[in-house]
Amino acid sequence: MSVLRRSGWLTRWATDTPVQVGVAAASWSVAGTFARSLLPRQVAQQAVATGVVAATHYEIAATTWATLQALAVRPGGRPGVRASLLISATGVTAGLAMSAAAQRASGTSLPAAGLATVGRITAFSAMAGGASAGWDWLLHRRLGLRPGLDTTLLPAVATGAVVVGVSVLNRGRRAARFGIVAPERHAVAGAGTRAVTQAVAVGAASGLALAAATAGEQSAARLLELGFSRILGRDSGALGTLTAHVLLLGAFTAGGLAAFNIVTQRVQQRDDIVEPAYPEPPTSPWVSAGPMSRMPFTSLGKEGRRFVLMALSAADITRVMGEPALEPVRVVGGYESAVGIRERADLTLADMHDVGAFDRRLIAVGSPTGVGYFNYSIAEALEYLTRGDCAIVVPQYALVPSALALTRTHDAVELTRMVLEGIAEELARRPEDDRPVVVLIGESLGANVALDLSIGPDGRADMRRLNDLGVRAGLYLGVPFRTHTWKQWRTAAHEVDPEGSLTLASQPDEVDPPTPGSMRHLMVVHHDDPVNKYGFGMVLQAPWWMGPPTTRPPLVPREAKFRPITSFVLATVDLFNGMQSKPGTFVRRGHDYRIDIVTGLIRAFGLTATTAQQEAVEQALRDREQEWATRRMIARKLDRARRSIQKQLAEWGTTVDIADLDPTADAGPTGLARLGVISAPPGS
Repeated sequence: MSVLRRSGWLTRWATDTPVQVGVAAASWSVAGTFARSLLPRQVAQQAVATGVVAATHYEIAATTWATLQALAVRPGGRPGVRASLLISATGVTAGLAMSAAAQRASGTSLPAAGLATVGRITAFSAMAGGASAGWDWLLHRRLGLRPGLDTTLLPAVATGAVVVGVSVLNRGRRAARFGIVAPERHAVAGAGTRAVTQAVAVGAASGLALAAATAGEQSAARLLELGFSRILGRDSGALGTLTAHVLLLGAFTAGGLAAFNIVTQRVQQRDDIVEPAYPEPPTSPWVSAGPMSRMPFTSLGKEGRRFVLMALSAADITRVMGEPALEPVRVVGGYESAVGIRERADLTLADMHDVGAFDRRLIAVGSPTGVGYFNYSIAEALEYLTRGDCAIVVPQYALVPSALALTRTHDAVELTRMVLEGIAEELARRPEDDRPVVVLIGESLGANVALDLSIGPDGRADMRRLNDLGVRAGLYLGVPFRTHTWKQWRTAAHEVDPEGSLTLASQPDEVDPPTPGSMRHLMVVHHDDPVNKYGFGMVLQAPWWMGPPTTRPPLVPREAKFRPITSFVLATVDLFNGMQSKPGTFVRRGHDYRIDIVTGLIRAFGLTATTAQQEAVEQALRDREQEWATRRMIARKLDRARRSIQKQLAEWGTTVDIADLDPTADAGPTGLARLGVISAPPGS
């Protein structure tokens, strides 16, 4: 007799063959989630990744088996044990044949990779369905046990566990054969008591949520099946089961797209605020929104306002470099300054004239990320190394995070092209000895936009197009996977760059300094940068960097095997971890390129600085980043406290003047003493 037998809906759910197939697939998929990837994962992240992969494989396998059943029986029918075994044998044979036929072309063709994946999933789902039918015949019909969780779902888990054992054994063999790259990089990091406790809690919550979602989906599917049966006047059979699951999948997809649009709108509104630390326009005449500029302060977005207010002064530069300096120029083409791209480009060019950008020796057109952010450390390093004799121009094309701005890069390229064409026209009117040098700088999505200026109407990249725009050189940090120029250059560098002007390095000191008076286009891409190696195609297709183990780039685990869906989920976790950084702490890891900035600018643009000056610039960048981060944090918290106090006073009907709680006031000892937080410092 079944020890864990249940009555009612739980038993009906557990004895549903697609459910058993889904549970087997979920069990099988777990082992792959513990493979090493580009960066270590936190324990809680591992728990979430495992849950997502298991739930996805459950849904896919369950739907696949339901499809096979629906194709094999007449409308309204349901297969018995013999029919299920026949369906299983046919599905395994057809699935393996499909996978084998498509495998050879799967590395270069996404459709072929999709067919190979469908073939493997079909084969496994059919195998699990056959195993389920076999368990049903043995335990329920042969041994006479009553259906329960122990005679349905536990055997399904055992079926998946067999595949897990083979998978783990093969992983160990690959590690022994090809060696372990960077053994200090474990799959899961920070597995202390607290992390494990958090992971257990996250895992339990995820498991409950996934179980609830699965049960809910199954219940909804049964309700739809019942509705179909009533409409038809008879049992809708396996076809009704399939139709119900397909309709629910479509509803979930539509809901996800609607949620994405809502999130996009909310994020854009959140990033278009005036921060407590940056409430007023700049007073410098050398930046946008300053006294000489016609660019509205409110049109710059949060990041643009930060950029112009954080500008260095000539005195700041002299203090670090020990040499006389000019006042550097910063221009931001505010995203909300105009509706159209042409108008925004014209306003940006006009602002360059207003604040004196054309009077500097070097003009750097900095392509920002999606939110309008241009790395402050890059700007400061360039201003230090040029002794202030530079202008940095940042044309904004969006006010949302880069992940939500991927569809706007075409507009970004067109905007940047218009700005460069306007700069070239202005310089053509000047004597040759009075023409500034024009360079490009881009990081992350900004590098994507900057490099794709080389794309022609035919979709082909040619670096000579940048020369035609008057661009002398460029620095591109953390080039994203979706950059068209990067993808074409990686496979056919001589076609994209026939003159050999573009260089790739994992760190800039691998490249020799340019000869005096010369410059280059330099891409700096870390071996473990997930933004460069990510790809939506990883859902189905192995990326170029997960080819044969001996051909993989440094820091890419050789023993890791590509698995559709699973590898994509792990890469998504890497994407998050690769963009984590700590203010003032520069490390060469993932998508953090702050440690490469100074050397990168020198090796790309031929800028000069002594060793002592380079060290001074590095230290100044760290100090300023930490200082500004501290200011923003204090201003944020003080503003929150001020608002809370104002609300409480309003409820009391009190009219006490709380001007001293201005969050932009001095947050140092004197300011805090004035607020009564600490005692006044001596001599204040």
